[in-house]
Amino acid sequence: MKGIKIDAPENLNSGDKKWRDSQYLDTWVNAIQRWLSMKGISLESKEALDFIGFKLQGSALTTYNLHLIKGKDKASFFSFMLVLREFLSSFPIAVVLVSYHDLFVS
Repeated sequence: MKGIKIDAPENLNSGDKKWRDSQYLDTWVNAIQRWLSMKGISLESKEALDFIGFKLQGSALTTYNLHLIKGKDKASFFSFMLVLREFLSSFPIAVVLVSYHDLFVS
């Protein structure tokens, strides 16, 4: 596939509701995996994990940064994808809880 430029998949902005749909997220993850593979980047590499950080916006990026801090040397592309899936599936609840906390604690 030399000479063919394939753009990286779109950025994931956790503020957009479409990312809470597990099928949409799975399609994005598959596209990321294919793109990294085409670029010769192993999914087990630190480079794959680093790349993901550039594709995230909003609270998803914060979740990524916390995952790196918490996981230190054990963080991987695959471990973060599981964390991201869990985060996005619980996102509406987390927003409600934070809003509720702000209303009554302030």
